[in-house]
Amino acid sequence: MSNNFPYGHNIDKYIEEAIDKLKYTYPWTTREMIEKHLKYTIEKVGNRYHYIEYSKYANGEERREDLGNDYNKFISHVIDYSSFYIENENDVIETFKFDLPGGVESHGWYLEQYYFRKHEYGTYSAYVQAGNRSTGGSRSFFIPPSYFASKTYDEFLDKYCELVPANFGLTKQDLLKVKGLKEFLGY
Repeated sequence: MSNNFPYGHNIDKYIEEAIDKLKYTYPWTTREMIEKHLKYTIEKVGNRYHYIEYSKYANGEERREDLGNDYNKFISHVIDYSSFYIENENDVIETFKFDLPGGVESHGWYLEQYYFRKHEYGTYSAYVQAGNRSTGGSRSFFIPPSYFASKTYDEFLDKYCELVPANFGLTKQDLLKVKGLKEFLGY
């Protein structure tokens, strides 16, 4: 087999590999969750095989995208494009909000909201919203279950601070001061 198609031309093995990698952060991932929105095949384009993505929009419109024949790029693409849908399959069941220290800033972006969420499938995420004078944005960070294998809350926070870059201006010391967070996260 070629380096671009190490498992041959049956798409199933490639999707299984992507799902295995997705499960590191999103352990509830199933193929059905991905295929609600995205379908992948390997098709002959000209005289070469390519990875193909089919997507369906809410209005019923379908789109076909030729993803080329690079195996590593294909696996990364499936992971990147599936993450949004996988995250939305895991409903928030409890939220832990806390008062932010005033003026928390990182590279001109001021922290507006920052809270932790517990999800239906037993996982946790952090929700961060920040803005500057003209724009803003938000992002969810799902915390891999392996982080909770840390023996202490302090060790957990060390790993967590690597996941959420610079905590958007909050330090580990700030998070250690948040009353109830340790218990909310199960420590």
